[in-house]
Amino acid sequence: MPLSEATERKPMHQRTLEFQGFARADGLWDIEGRLRDCKPFVHLNYRNEPLGAGAPVHEMSVRLTLNEAQEVVAIEAAMDASPFGVCPQAVAGLQALKGVRLGAGWRQALKSRLPASASCTHLSELLQATATVAFQTLGLGRTPEGTNPLPQMGSGEAPPFFVDQCHAWRADGEVVREVYPRFAKKPRS
Repeated sequence: MPLSEATERKPMHQRTLEFQGFARADGLWDIEGRLRDCKPFVHLNYRNEPLGAGAPVHEMSVRLTLNEAQEVVAIEAAMDASPFGVCPQAVAGLQALKGVRLGAGWRQALKSRLPASASCTHLSELLQATATVAFQTLGLGRTPEGTNPLPQMGSGEAPPFFVDQCHAWRADGEVVREVYPRFAKKPRS
C-alpha cells in the first residue's frame, strides 16, 4: 500500500542510496554502495558560490570486498562530490575496517574503528547498511537460481541469526511457526 496523499509541499532535498552485491570470479564477494545528496534548486555553498539545481552536494561510493566468512579483505571509497576540499582525506581511515566481519557487531566496529572526528558521517552511514546487503548477496550462495536457503539456515542447533530480529521473524510469530517450527515459541498472551 503506498503512502497517503501528501499535503501541498515544496521539494527541498533528495538523498539516494543504492547498493549492489556481486559474486567475484576469484571466490570473493563485492558489496558496493553509493550515496548522493542534491537540492532541486540553486543554492550557495559555504563560500557563497552557487551550486546548481540537481548538482550533488555529496556523491560518495564504497566497495567492500569480503571472503566467505564475510570478513572485509579490501575496502575502497571515492568522493566524487563533497562540500569541503578536506572531505576526501577521511577515505584513508576506512582501511581500519580490514579484517572486521560483517554481521553482529558491525555497527559497533564502525563506531570504534572510525571515530567521528577522523571519519565521514556520510561514508559511515553508507557502511552501516552494507551488512544487510552482504547477507542478501551471500545468502543464496554462488548458484542461487531456483534455491531456497531457509531450510539449510534452520538445520543447526540454534535458530537462524535473524529469528527475533524483526516483526516477521519473531519467535512467537506465524512465520517462525511455519518455517522453523522447532524454534517457535508460544505466542505471548
